[in-house]
Amino acid sequence: MEKQQQAKSSSVPGGNMITDAPQQLVKEATWILRRCTKPNRKEYIKIVQAVVMGFLVMGFVGYFTKLIHIPINNIIGGKTRRRGKNDTESEKRELVFKDENQEYAYVTKLLGNGRLSAISVKGEKLRVHIRGKMRKKVWIGVGNLVLVSEREFETVKEDNDRNVDLLIRYTDEEEAQLRKYGEIPDMRPKTDEGAADEGDDANIEFNADMDSDDDSDSDADRNIRDDDFDIDDI
Repeated sequence: MEKQQQAKSSSVPGGNMITDAPQQLVKEATWILRRCTKPNRKEYIKIVQAVVMGFLVMGFVGYFTKLIHIPINNIIGGKTRRRGKNDTESEKRELVFKDENQEYAYVTKLLGNGRLSAISVKGEKLRVHIRGKMRKKVWIGVGNLVLVSEREFETVKEDNDRNVDLLIRYTDEEEAQLRKYGEIPDMRPKTDEGAADEGDDANIEFNADMDSDDDSDSDADRNIRDDDFDIDDI
């Protein structure tokens, strides 16, 4: 009668499967090992019970970890941490080659207000504008290799630098790969002050969240901040 009652209780739907299943497994393993004819069957019983209880403890730890969502400490910083020119912690991405109406260029001067001076690998002076939606903050310094896109809707005036838009800032490793593939020359182009090598430690940080469909080039529009404006402060 007791065995029938136990069989009925174990087959009841909605039972506590987390606690009943391991206990039933231990009982069955113990029942099998007790019928062994070897003299050291007690040792086998202890081993089986220890293994089963180990799996049980690991299952409980995993279950409660998911239940309370224990966060794992981020040892390399948050997603908005600053990335320098020689940062080796940034995630590797697929190497991007230039397309039609795009050029490789080296940054020569930081102008502020979302603007840079650069020189293309062909030696042409460029005025680079930071535009479009960029999900992460990028640090740009003098001497960085960047990918820019031309503006077909603009006409270049004489004695003026050609306006282009910034697309990508390459890392040192990506620059070496592009040089290996023959995309950029081994020697950097010359400027009025000399080669476009990295001379200063100046960096600028940008996070352009503006709409890429907006064709406005006004510097004032790029400098709009999210600070609250109160008319009573006037």
